[in-house]
Amino acid sequence: MNSHESLAVPVRVAESIVDEIDDMYDLITERAYEIFRQRGGTATLDLEDWLTAERELLFKPEVDVQENARTITVRVRLGKIRPLDIQLLLTPDAMVIQSEHGPTPKKLFRTGQFPRRIDVGKVEIKYENGFLILTA
Repeated sequence: MNSHESLAVPVRVAESIVDEIDDMYDLITERAYEIFRQRGGTATLDLEDWLTAERELLFKPEVDVQENARTITVRVRLGKIRPLDIQLLLTPDAMVIQSEHGPTPKKLFRTGQFPRRIDVGKVEIKYENGFLILTA
């Protein structure tokens, strides 16, 4: 892909992002419990175990949100993740970006709330130079 080429990104529209967040919560909880057990199941370091599990499992890319009176533009730095490996879920209020594939064994997972409700039918989404760009 040259520096001026942009590619489409597959999008799924839903009413809520709750299921995706719940699934990720369960995954992190399981790993945090494994870490707890590896420490011998002693001491209450729940938050530390949780944060360690989250760091081990997830890659949370940089997000930049810009808003003016007419549009919201969200830029997510995805690096070398291919556009077809991205799963983007949109609601009028929020988005979830996920990918199992990438340069690290971590799962890409990033949620974001929009500053105001959007019309998901009018959103433009593209992948360009390692960035997912959403314009609403």
